[in-house]
Amino acid sequence: MKTSVHSTSELAERLGLSRWTVSRALNGQPGVNAETAERVREAAREAGFAPSILGRGLRSGKTDLIGVVAPDLEDFQLTRKISVLRDRIEEAGWHGIFQITDSSAESERDALERLSAIRCAGVINFGSRLEYNETALSRFVSAGIPVVMIDPEQPGSDRVVLTDRAAALREALKHLHSLGHREFAVLGINAQTTYGKQRVEGLLKTGRQLKLDVKKALRFFSRDEKLDDFEAGAAMIRAVLSAPGKTPSAVIAHNDRTALGALSVLQEHGPLVPDEISLVGYDNTDFCPYTTPALTTLDPKSSDLVHAAMDLLLSPEPGRRVIVPQMVIRQSTAAH
Repeated sequence: MKTSVHSTSELAERLGLSRWTVSRALNGQPGVNAETAERVREAAREAGFAPSILGRGLRSGKTDLIGVVAPDLEDFQLTRKISVLRDRIEEAGWHGIFQITDSSAESERDALERLSAIRCAGVINFGSRLEYNETALSRFVSAGIPVVMIDPEQPGSDRVVLTDRAAALREALKHLHSLGHREFAVLGINAQTTYGKQRVEGLLKTGRQLKLDVKKALRFFSRDEKLDDFEAGAAMIRAVLSAPGKTPSAVIAHNDRTALGALSVLQEHGPLVPDEISLVGYDNTDFCPYTTPALTTLDPKSSDLVHAAMDLLLSPEPGRRVIVPQMVIRQSTAAH
């Protein structure tokens, strides 16, 4: 049984090669013939040796790591985005290192500090809460390291990919309006958050364009933050059904899970979906075609978002990309 090695120098001595040759072979760099490179890699595997990524970064000023900062992974769509991103990073010949925050600005700063310390070659940051000129971000820019922001809460990024949430809600309202609906319940969407404000603005602007009295036509129902999305959806639709006045004939939910919670209550107690109430979700999650009825929803085109971010990361020039969600019409909406 061969003993382990702890450095490229030890491995080079064992193989009778120069340290330069061993280092380039392990790092996949040119200048070493294929047979020698494979011999070095095989010897390294047998000896349980791997080169230090951090050490290489300290020597060169940069590693082959792409740092990814993301908030809490409970959001199913974020999980999907990260899966696509991981594949794209590896296809580009890099390795991803993922930092999951608790969704606070302080946790995000800490994550960026760690990525800076290990000399990442680039950073992709989901849903940033930080000002772009904050030290945690600006140090990457000063060092010539590209940082791509996906749906940041603050403006100012020079490499940014945005979801047009206002356009998404415009399409939802136009679709329901075209089916004859004139009164709408909006579940869990409010203007207190950056993303919620974008959606509310899309609804109000589109409602006015459609000649609706938006104060009467759009009724907003708030969620109890202590409840998960399914429970919140069920609670809000109960509030809709028990509210005084005429029950809206269409419901627009914050996301598909909220919509599914609402649908479960409607299936138990009525009104029927879609005969009496039409229902629209957001996210186009995998279960949407399998609900009864199948859920009409908005597809945020997560893969397009991630690919746009990687294109910007690879580009020598900064830029701005906007992804417009797509309406996916199924059986939960019908003419009124």
